[in-house]
Amino acid sequence: MGHSPDVQNLLNPMKTPKTSQPTRHLQRGFTLTELLVVIAIIAVLASLAFMATRKIRDSASAAVDASDLRTIGASVMLYASDNNILPTTSGGVGPEFNSSSNSLSGALAPYLGYEDLPDGTFMPEFAAASWQNEKAGDNGPSLLVMHRVYSGNGTPSSLSRPDPCFLPFGYPFGDAKRDGMTLEGAISTMGDPSNRLMLTEIDRLHPNFKSSTPSWLDTVPEKMAHGSYRLGLYWDGHVSRLDVDLNAF
Repeated sequence: MGHSPDVQNLLNPMKTPKTSQPTRHLQRGFTLTELLVVIAIIAVLASLAFMATRKIRDSASAAVDASDLRTIGASVMLYASDNNILPTTSGGVGPEFNSSSNSLSGALAPYLGYEDLPDGTFMPEFAAASWQNEKAGDNGPSLLVMHRVYSGNGTPSSLSRPDPCFLPFGYPFGDAKRDGMTLEGAISTMGDPSNRLMLTEIDRLHPNFKSSTPSWLDTVPEKMAHGSYRLGLYWDGHVSRLDVDLNAF
């Protein structure tokens, strides 16, 4: 006599069909080597991003400094045009307003849009990047006037101490004290204004300090403002990168 399938299953429990079980897949974690590789890749990418950001920041800083130098150069020309003489100034130029007769900031303040400034007022046009970053001395100079300008032919043997030379800005101290020259007289004496430095950013590596050490030298930045170069303003108004020996490149 036959049995129904259900009865057969009860009678033969060992033959009951097995239900299928879900297949388990074991998940393998990262090995130590793989983790180290990922960390190294992240570190390299972070380093590249940092270098790119720094390069952009340095380029922006140099662009601002160059613009400020051109503005100062234009102000010197306006001063000379109005006064028929170049301002008489000392070598180091700080970013704080000084009303004394030998201060470039005092002479140029009206041409930079300033009026009735009290002494000590911060003037960002005179504050080079290295001075602002290092603050070696709050009252130290941030720019250097190139007093001695080459008056000969060709290229001088020394850009910081050219021979022969003349002093277009005059000199405010001691027995060598003299007023600045007329702009026309200075331009005709120097010959090629596009090859004669007027101002540079200041640092302790500047060749002007090889033969003389001013009392304020320890208040200026130790290295060049932009790492491998400093900026210089020429008498024709253009700004160029200068190496440690003042050669343009």
